[in-house]
Formats: sequence, structure tokens, C-alpha cells
Amino acid sequence: MKHFLLLLLTTLLAGRGQVGQAGPPPPPGKQPLFTVFVFLAETCPISQQATLPLRELHVRYAAQGGRFVGVFPGSTATVASLAEFKRKYAVPFPLRLDPGQQLTRRLKARITPEAVVVAADGRTVLYQGRLDDRYAALGERRSISQHHELAEALADLAAGRPVAVPRTEAVGCFIEQ
Repeated sequence: MKHFLLLLLTTLLAGRGQVGQAGPPPPPGKQPLFTVFVFLAETCPISQQATLPLRELHVRYAAQGGRFVGVFPGSTATVASLAEFKRKYAVPFPLRLDPGQQLTRRLKARITPEAVVVAADGRTVLYQGRLDDRYAALGERRSISQHHELAEALADLAAGRPVAVPRTEAVGCFIEQ
């Protein structure tokens, strides 16, 4: 039932409030190994700074069976603001509105940016948390990231291994409920 609900939610979100194409469909019999839902906010500086590592991860893992979707749960986000965010930060994957926060609540996202990696079954959360440790806390920014948790999780998945660290705490802007 949860699998059905997640698929239904992503189907409902598809096309409505979406900016950018999902890319070519996978070859027959070859579904994405995982989907990376990245919760973002166009007004959150940490979300804005997350776009460079997200672009790099997309380039590396989209070809290895990963699907990326940017989700904007904020009540002020519009299709126009998503289009501007996509253009300004050169985001290569589709961005979607989540005006009723259905997907946000379903995946229990609380922060932007926050990544939730879901298995091909559409229901199993394989990783949830921060992209890296660039921010130790709000206002505490490191010049160089020492840990790249999302990249490590995606590397594990692409290699067919279970994710070594499936949960971390995201640091960023709170999602208003």
C-alpha cells in the first residue's frame, strides 16, 4: 500500500508544478535503481549552495541508474520561481512543487536541503539526511567538506552494497509545515 501511495504521489506531482524534463525513459525492463528526492527552497542560501554538488552527483549517478528530483515544499514557491532557480543554478534534473507537502510529509523531510533516497520499489528509504558536512550547524560553514554522506550512499548503491550510513541530520532551513 505504501508503495502504491508513493507512486501515486509522484504521478500526481509529475507534470503539475514541474520544471524541466525527467529525461529519457529507462530502457525496457530497466527501471531506476533509486530515486534521489532533494528537498530545496529557492530562498534558502544552503539550498542554493547545494546545487553544485547536486549537479556533480547527478552527472555521476544518473548514468548508473539514479533518478534525481528536486522538491520544493514551500508555500511561496511557484513554477516561475522554480524555473528561475533551475536557470540560475543550472540544475540538470526536474524540479517539482509540493504545495500540499504530501511528498514532504510522506518522506518525513524537515530541512532544505535534505536528500531522501528511495529504492526502486518506491517505498524503502535507503538514505535520508544531509548532502555533506559543509555545514556543521546553522551559521557554521566549513571551507572544505570532510564527509560526503549522500555521495557515499549513492556509491554504495551503484556498487550493489547496502548504504553504510543510512541516516544523517540535515542542516539548513526548516520546512514550514
